[in-house]
Amino acid sequence: MQVWLILQTVILQSLSVFWVFNHTITPTLWATIVVVHVFTCASFSAFCWLMLPKKYQHPIASSISFLFLFNLMLPIVGIIGTTCSLLIALHLPRKVHNVTWKNVKEDPLSQNLDTPDITDFGVGALREILIYDTDPKRHLLAISAIRNLPKKDAVPLLQLAIKDLSDDVRLLAYSSLESIETEINESIALMKKRFKHKATAMKAYDIAQQYWELCYLGIAEGVLLNHYLTEAEQYLLQANKIEERASANLLLGRIYLKQNRPSEASFVLHKARDGDLMSRQVTPYLAEAAYMDGDYYTVRQILSSFPNHQGEQLSQIKQYWQTNSNPKTNSLTIIPK
Repeated sequence: MQVWLILQTVILQSLSVFWVFNHTITPTLWATIVVVHVFTCASFSAFCWLMLPKKYQHPIASSISFLFLFNLMLPIVGIIGTTCSLLIALHLPRKVHNVTWKNVKEDPLSQNLDTPDITDFGVGALREILIYDTDPKRHLLAISAIRNLPKKDAVPLLQLAIKDLSDDVRLLAYSSLESIETEINESIALMKKRFKHKATAMKAYDIAQQYWELCYLGIAEGVLLNHYLTEAEQYLLQANKIEERASANLLLGRIYLKQNRPSEASFVLHKARDGDLMSRQVTPYLAEAAYMDGDYYTVRQILSSFPNHQGEQLSQIKQYWQTNSNPKTNSLTIIPK
């Protein structure tokens, strides 16, 4: 059946081609060629349908119609295209590789997987390494991780590391502390130039904040600490002369407390509280100033305004003072400072 169909297709197609190129085309001959071409397409479509894999033979009407119309609209070219694109391609499947494993070169691991990455440790874990671990290499790795922490957390750990027995660890800790101090001092120098060019309250306040950061972080000690506090005080006083702000008075009050000047601190802190700051930002320092002055009654009054949220440090201080109060003398048991 398939041989007969393909032979019939070849003969009919050859005959129609011969008539087209070797005879004068007349209407009668043209109609004959069209009829022969239709029979050729029908024969070849039937042959192609029989040669298709079974899963492509259904539905029968759709598959045969597609093959017939494709060959009818493209004489000669359609038969060649169908033969190449459908029959040959469908009966020649792709090669399937049976190789599922491939040998590759074994690369050594870059680090010991049993050792955790120190750079992912928190502040507490890094402190434990510096105190209890005896391996200087781990101390050096810990300091490298500490340098990526915020300055407030990094400085106390670096000050702990400068007491290490290893020279390399101490040198790295010193250099890290020095880089932090240098960065702040360079910032101060730049801000002073801008302030000298055009004096504003905000610029003076920013300079005082940088000096305060040197003191607050614990980088400066002794005479240098007093110098930084004095510089911060002077710039805050200049800022208030230009434009008095509650934030400047708050920072000035904290500096006075650091200098053991509670009366002056209390004065500027009251001014800060009367400004645009929230009461809870100022009252802890007012309580500290009253405590340094020995005015424990005022301390108790201020503490009564502290929040009662469980777990907050201020609420814990409030609870301690209330628990240890002596109602007869109206005095309080003070936590040693």
